Amino acid sequence: MRRFALGLFFGVLTAALVFLFAVVVGAFKIEADVPPLRIEGRLAKQAFNASIRRIPAEQNPYRVDDAFLLEGLKLFRSGCAGCHGEYSKPSDWGSRHFYPPAPQFGEAPPRRTEAEIFYIVQHGIRYSGMGGWSGLMNKEQTWKVASFLSRLDDLPPQVAAEWHKQ
Repeated sequence: MRRFALGLFFGVLTAALVFLFAVVVGAFKIEADVPPLRIEGRLAKQAFNASIRRIPAEQNPYRVDDAFLLEGLKLFRSGCAGCHGEYSKPSDWGSRHFYPPAPQFGEAPPRRTEAEIFYIVQHGIRYSGMGGWSGLMNKEQTWKVASFLSRLDDLPPQVAAEWHKQ
């Protein structure tokens, strides 16, 4: 049993050292327009989901109505659509020339809560190109964007009509 444990320990240590060596000598691609290794994508997604689960669940203090959501749409179009695309119109730059590719909300709405989207917009996501907007938008504006994005699957008719305009 002791030989097995030592073999396992040195096997894991060797694998870790080989991986570290590959990182140090630059064996991994850094280009943003090259697809990442499958394991890299899985690890990044796992780390992201684990971190998101730990954020404080802040509640939207504003009344969400059509006007509030329309303001969120307007803010999205002026500040976010360049990377995240529009309804049925993905961003070429954000979807193909960015690493990792920016989610295209016109094609696949975010599957996050309003509070999670608020937190992400405020603070950004490290190593993704998604900067924190807390210095560019106040909290009310951020809640408007988060409210709009969290309801993309179920927008009120007036807001949906505006979202679907080209």
